[in-house]
Amino acid sequence: MNRFLLLLVTALITAPLATLAAPPSQPSQATEKKVPARQGKLVFVATTGLEDIGTLSSSFRHAVNAKESGYLSDVVWLTYGRAVVALDPAVKAVPESVRKEAQAAKAAGVRLVACGNALAKFGIDPKKLQPEAEVVDNGVAELSRLVAEGYQVIRY
Repeated sequence: MNRFLLLLVTALITAPLATLAAPPSQPSQATEKKVPARQGKLVFVATTGLEDIGTLSSSFRHAVNAKESGYLSDVVWLTYGRAVVALDPAVKAVPESVRKEAQAAKAAGVRLVACGNALAKFGIDPKKLQPEAEVVDNGVAELSRLVAEGYQVIRY
């Protein structure tokens, strides 16, 4: 009888351990990669100009990262004020690295939006923007519209 009891206890202990050591037949839900919901919307607002090239460049790069994350349904880079010069190919003071970041943002699917009032103030022809951007009459009004539609704002 003692031998039977010993075998029973051994079986009860080793059986669960064997199942832990065995490879799973199907991946568990914890190891499966979840598909993003793509519900969030971000607007990156760039108002800084050539006085802070690092921030201006970062605004494009961060917009690309947000777009490529897969979590967002829309990403907008909106500029009003001094930052519009980043899109003007005639401004020689804009470093090539900033121009490349802007091109990368456009290529990644970030919507570039420029304030028509700021373009007029700085004498920039909206038809010559590089990369091409959507032009709105007033950048602040456009920002207000985007916020009303549920966009979260990141300011540079």
